[in-house]
Amino acid sequence: MQLYIIKHKMRKMKDLNVIFITLDGLRQDRLNLMPNLSSISEKGLFFSNMISVSPYTFTSIPSIFCGIYPSLNGIDSYYSMFRFKKNKCKTLSQYFKDAGYYTFADVLNDCILPNIGFDEMKLHTMEDDLIVLHKKILSGIPKNKKFFLYLHYTTIHDEYIKLAKKYNDFDENYFNSYEENKKFYDSCVKQTDKYVKEIVDYIKELGLFENTFIVFHSDHGTSNGEKAGEKLYGCFTYDYSLKVFSTFLIPGQEGKKINFQCRTIDIMPTILDIMEINPDERFEKLQGKSLLSFVRGEENEDRIVFVETGGLGGPWPSPRKHNVFCVRYKNKKLIYNATPKTFEFYDLEKDSEENFNLIETNNASLVEIIQEYKKILFEKIKENKINLSENEKI
Repeated sequence: MQLYIIKHKMRKMKDLNVIFITLDGLRQDRLNLMPNLSSISEKGLFFSNMISVSPYTFTSIPSIFCGIYPSLNGIDSYYSMFRFKKNKCKTLSQYFKDAGYYTFADVLNDCILPNIGFDEMKLHTMEDDLIVLHKKILSGIPKNKKFFLYLHYTTIHDEYIKLAKKYNDFDENYFNSYEENKKFYDSCVKQTDKYVKEIVDYIKELGLFENTFIVFHSDHGTSNGEKAGEKLYGCFTYDYSLKVFSTFLIPGQEGKKINFQCRTIDIMPTILDIMEINPDERFEKLQGKSLLSFVRGEENEDRIVFVETGGLGGPWPSPRKHNVFCVRYKNKKLIYNATPKTFEFYDLEKDSEENFNLIETNNASLVEIIQEYKKILFEKIKENKINLSENEKI
């Protein structure tokens, strides 16, 4: 088999179990509060500059599971969460089911991802102790068959929802309490780090660690009150809800950190690549691309990321069709808010908090760059077959 960065021979990847864990709502800029996850990431393939292609769970996770943007996989809004194109988009669970794996998922509710390809799918509640529950699930996995296990860890989401539901998207009391919100969010992050340690330690205790490929990732980030109009996520495309990460912990594989920008839709094809599973040509072609080209040194440039969303709330809600889009590339970002037909442009290297919209610049060279980003943005909108209404077109 082909080696990646290791210097000694590995067992065949297709003989490994797979545990895929979503740390829901975890911001990339809070990983410094997670020593256990950081230690694990140092031992794995750590993609530190990953961007979510849609900043809310109902669209983010299905797109991760099929490697295809929301508007092409059918889930292009909150209200289309059950419209996944099962006949056109093949999911990770289906790939592993077809490969002879026992497949199991634990999720917060049945809107999170399509229930296809799973032998079992269980639902937990916001009151469950997920350390206890997920340990119980791990101990109950059949021992006579390879398995693919998906675990949805939702404590950040669950606890922060309880805080935020007291307010609306424009409540000054919430946005004036940024430091308190941040402190509470950070306490949830620290609980998440405890979960990571407990689960990895338990995988080792069960004797599974040496023959199991483990993935930790985040589906989107969460606002702490940075921008009025978005108390959580899904309304806007600012970095606090877009910047995430993924870590691939592979037996026998040396650790490596990749800082180039990549996309959450790249996770699924990377897992297939590592596990030596070929994409099924009977289904829609994957838009995501394996990340192993970065690991092997064959790719050394940021990937263009296209993002789409449409909030339940916020200043221009659109739960029936995405109406906020952005392109993020080379530390710059162009946002298009289709409903009010407004653009925003940010130089993220100089303005990481996205406070200074440069769209009205008189700088000739910057105007040229903005035009280039507009061209990329509308090419992506066309590529994903997104139909803008007459009122949304420029």
